[in-house]
Amino acid sequence: MQRQRSYQSYLAPQGSLHCLVSLHCLVSPPPQTSEAGPSSDTFRSMDFPDHVSVLNSLLEEFKKLQEGPDPSPKLQNNVGSKLHRIRHFVTWMSKGKSDLGKLKFLGDLDRLRGWVKSLRGNQMALTTTLHYLKNVRQFVVYIKDTPPPSSRITRQELVKDIRELKASIRSWTRPVVLHQLVEKGEKDAKLHSIQVLHRCRRLALVAIPKLLSKLEKQHTNMDQWKLFGYVTGYLASLYGHRLGVFLNMTDVQVSQAVYCPEKGDYLIKVAEHKTNKHFGMAKMLLRDQEYGWLLAIIKMKNKLAKGKKPSQYVFFNATYKPTRNLTKHLQMAWSEMQLGGTATFISLRTAVATFARDRHGEDSQERASMARLMCHDTATADKFYAMDLSMEQARIARGLFELAQEEETRPRGTRTKRKKEEDEEGEENQKKKKKKSTPPQSDESEEEEGDKQEEEEGDKQEEGEEDEDEESEEGEENQKKSTPPQSDESEEEGEEEEGDKQEEEGEEKEQIQSKKRSTPRVTRSRAIAVKKRCRVMLSPLKASPHKLSNRVRRSRKGLTFKTICKE
Repeated sequence: MQRQRSYQSYLAPQGSLHCLVSLHCLVSPPPQTSEAGPSSDTFRSMDFPDHVSVLNSLLEEFKKLQEGPDPSPKLQNNVGSKLHRIRHFVTWMSKGKSDLGKLKFLGDLDRLRGWVKSLRGNQMALTTTLHYLKNVRQFVVYIKDTPPPSSRITRQELVKDIRELKASIRSWTRPVVLHQLVEKGEKDAKLHSIQVLHRCRRLALVAIPKLLSKLEKQHTNMDQWKLFGYVTGYLASLYGHRLGVFLNMTDVQVSQAVYCPEKGDYLIKVAEHKTNKHFGMAKMLLRDQEYGWLLAIIKMKNKLAKGKKPSQYVFFNATYKPTRNLTKHLQMAWSEMQLGGTATFISLRTAVATFARDRHGEDSQERASMARLMCHDTATADKFYAMDLSMEQARIARGLFELAQEEETRPRGTRTKRKKEEDEEGEENQKKKKKKSTPPQSDESEEEEGDKQEEEEGDKQEEGEEDEDEESEEGEENQKKSTPPQSDESEEEGEEEEGDKQEEEGEEKEQIQSKKRSTPRVTRSRAIAVKKRCRVMLSPLKASPHKLSNRVRRSRKGLTFKTICKE
């Protein structure tokens, strides 16, 4: 109870989201019945029924299936954790039962529900609880597909167990997501700054040569651990690689590094790491001095082994076996540099990935290349970034909302500077596309296009003149309708004004006709046919002394209707 109260008091001031997750963590288990199995207090102290050979062989076959023919150390560790959870489930379900070799105890749904409820009463992380449910469901599916010969449980009962486990996993998804967001917020609050990462590398550059010279004179385990912490901290703060990349780095991979004589760089490729299935080998480009550190560590290991067979991995422990305490060595060097806080490989990786996103942008090519080098899946990280926005991201989003509402409230016909710039850019892009898409044309096609443009301009002028005449006639009729009956004197004045207007209109028409006579173009009439975009070219109404268009020449030569139509 004291642990629960302290944990609740720690999460209470953090906010409503933290309190919500803490409530899920602190749900007390329901009162246990005789069919629900043992209480949650004895959950971790129960003993597996090792005397049942059927269960032992079943778990051993399941282990071999999960590991495969050539398991890596990481896979063996994961499979061991999975079997540990399955053994707890089998122990819970078989407590007080007989004839365990027949597996009939797995069909007890009441006890299965009691086991699921007991997981909530134990102070485990929500993600760990979800792993329990998923691993047990996988084991039950294995039994359903390949039951042992002594099994007497029906397939229908196993299907019910699987359905119950799936429902529990679905109900557990939302609290787990909230828990992950809380963990992400706490991780961001403790994020190392860029200045801290720069200072880490600067101090490591000074400390590593001193430790190497000191170890050559007199070797001590403490100085060796510090050296490993400084070297891995330097490389992790630069590239953000996981712990597994440094643990699985071998002597052969260092000696076979790709060398570039022009720049003096070495490219090391590590095959075994967590995401090699998606990203291939993890890569690190090292300068000549940084590459010399790894060679010095390998040389020191072979010297200390004194004829014994040392480990094939670069970083080793006191017995020259692969070390598993690199995180402790990193924290030892971190505290000696007095950088503040606690450093892990995950915290350094988070800092490097976050700064790459903020500096280069979420969808930039620079961020993608950095993520590919550090074997980082940006889609997984962006899922949490999209849910939990920072202060700067929320400020930018607010500005977008205000801009959208400001543009909507503007009167019609007005455009903002941003819209004008976007329209101009769009027009320029369209012009460039047209220039790229249009192939080179011959002289005849250019002449034809020029004639088409001249004819279209002439048609537009004629249509405009006709529209003006129609508008003027409609205006006169409207004036006549709107004018009230006048006296004789006013009628005479109106007649005089109409006569003046007619004279002015006649003069304007004469000027227009004179302009038409002086312009070198050919008039024609156009009929709209039923066919799509089909023009019927008729002979010119007036003979012009100027050069006729190619289209008119074709019509005079007696070309058919189909050759003139545009398809």
